[in-house]
Amino acid sequence: MAGSGTTWQSTEYLMGNHTIAERMYRHDPAVMLHAPLRTLLYDGPIGTVLAVDQPSLLFASYDNPAIATVGHELDALLVILIELLGGDVPEELRSAT
Repeated sequence: MAGSGTTWQSTEYLMGNHTIAERMYRHDPAVMLHAPLRTLLYDGPIGTVLAVDQPSLLFASYDNPAIATVGHELDALLVILIELLGGDVPEELRSAT
């Protein structure tokens, strides 16, 4: 977004694991719209921000228990990642695990 005229500094990443994605893909190939997860690191007003959609909410929308289970597993992995990075885990994410 360098040409947008804003002062935001950000980088987008795709974060995923093919083995985990395949566990959902076998049930519904449309999950690839959300796997790998899109993440954004940006310089916010009070420091670096990691922005990502909550996996369990994304994958629950497929109305398939096997896919939803993987979404909850990804929530737990995301909690671990945020803690390892020294960040504050949102309560909504922590309570979903």
